[in-house]
Amino acid sequence: MTRKIYVLTGLFMLVFCAAQAIKAQEDVGLMLKELENKTDRFAKSFDNALDNSELNGTSTEGEVTRFVHDFEDSVDRLKKAWDKDKNARIAAQDTVARAKTIDKAMRKYKFDETTQTDWRSVKDNMARIAKVFKLKIKW
Repeated sequence: MTRKIYVLTGLFMLVFCAAQAIKAQEDVGLMLKELENKTDRFAKSFDNALDNSELNGTSTEGEVTRFVHDFEDSVDRLKKAWDKDKNARIAAQDTVARAKTIDKAMRKYKFDETTQTDWRSVKDNMARIAKVFKLKIKW
C-alpha cells in the first residue's frame, strides 16, 4: 500500500512538473508576441516623432531609423528562434544589444511622450525576456 502511494506521488509530481514546463514555454511565447506588438507600436510612434523632430531630414535620422528597424528584425528572429526551439538565447542576446543602442538614442534625443511611453513599455518587456534567458541588461 505504501509503495503504491509513493508511485502515485511520483507520477503526480512528474505530471505536475511537465505541466509547469509547458506553461512556462507558453508564457515566454506570449511575452515574445507581446514584445513584437509593442515593438511595432514603438516603431510607428518613433517614425512619427522623427518627422516632427530636429533630426528630420538629417543623416542621423536615417541612422536611428535603421537602429529601430534592425531591432524589429531581431525581435522577429528571436520569436522565430523560440518557436523553432533553436538558438533562442543567442537571438535574445542580439535583441538585448540592439535595445541598448536604441535606449542610448532615446536618452540623447528627446522625443514626444507617446514615443517615450512606447519605449518604456518595450524596455519593461525586454527586461522580463532578459531574465528568462539569464541575460544582464543595464539601461
